Amino acid sequence: MLYSRRIAAAGARRVFRENTPNFAMGDFERAQVASLRSHGYALASGFFPRNLADSLFSCADRLFRSLELDPDRSYSVQAGRLRDFSGLTYAELAASEKLIALRDPLVQMPGLLPVAFHESILKVAGNFLGYVPPLCRVTVVRDFPHNRPLHSSNFHKDNDESDSLQIFIYLVDIDDSRGPLIYIPGSHRYDARSCRPRLSRDLGIDANDGRLSDEEISRVYPVSSWATLRTVRGSVAWIYGNGIHKGPAWPRPGDPSNQPRTAIKIDIHGYKSGVVRDLRENRIGESALARLTPLQRLFVHPAPVPDELPERAVAASAAV
Repeated sequence: MLYSRRIAAAGARRVFRENTPNFAMGDFERAQVASLRSHGYALASGFFPRNLADSLFSCADRLFRSLELDPDRSYSVQAGRLRDFSGLTYAELAASEKLIALRDPLVQMPGLLPVAFHESILKVAGNFLGYVPPLCRVTVVRDFPHNRPLHSSNFHKDNDESDSLQIFIYLVDIDDSRGPLIYIPGSHRYDARSCRPRLSRDLGIDANDGRLSDEEISRVYPVSSWATLRTVRGSVAWIYGNGIHKGPAWPRPGDPSNQPRTAIKIDIHGYKSGVVRDLRENRIGESALARLTPLQRLFVHPAPVPDELPERAVAASAAV
């Protein structure tokens, strides 16, 4: 972590300092950064208007159901299953995949870019990290509920060697039926307490998909201290992935009332040891790229593409 933050990211810290005016915070951003530093997460309930969240959801839902998907960003519940979606229906994917993601969402959803790269969201991320991250990837994801917790629905840390910050913009109301995220406040501090829970596989036990069980966590952090992030659509959650968390976590796996969770997900990563490179992950239409603000340009790391959209994407984006 020292190498990642202080050595590999030295240039990124300089860029942050050189752009200090662009990162100037108001009371809102300062409150979110303070929550991240103290607890490891921050939640801005109802940050975006409901009608905007509904419009983005409608567009994303049409694209999901027309199978405009990125197999490389999906998680399967079938061990060893290849990411080949050809010939599968949406219903079959819902039964076999833990998570599906849209292909090139910033191209297929023209209304997405100003939401995903809202300056307040970026200011919180930059000021919390203290540098401009080398990777800021935007995806639109849909998590499906299944009969038992899998993958991210079990407790885990995302990383221990470099910073990992996830930002969720929820396009549906998040209650127990939609699988809220659960965070262990204070588990991001790298103190003796946060290092005590061990992965089952570290102990030679093949359980919980290599993740931490609720029982392992509760021995160190009482259940009463866990933070369950229930909120309304349009809300924004910043999650420091180096803390212990799980989600979406449906409290009653297999309950027929459980519903998928749909969200804009922004993955931000620092420099990994031995890997110092700028990762260009976001394909963006050329005209949209030209409208970015100086602050947004620091995060976008664009791979520009022509503005022509696939016919299905044009139809799906008409609702936005």
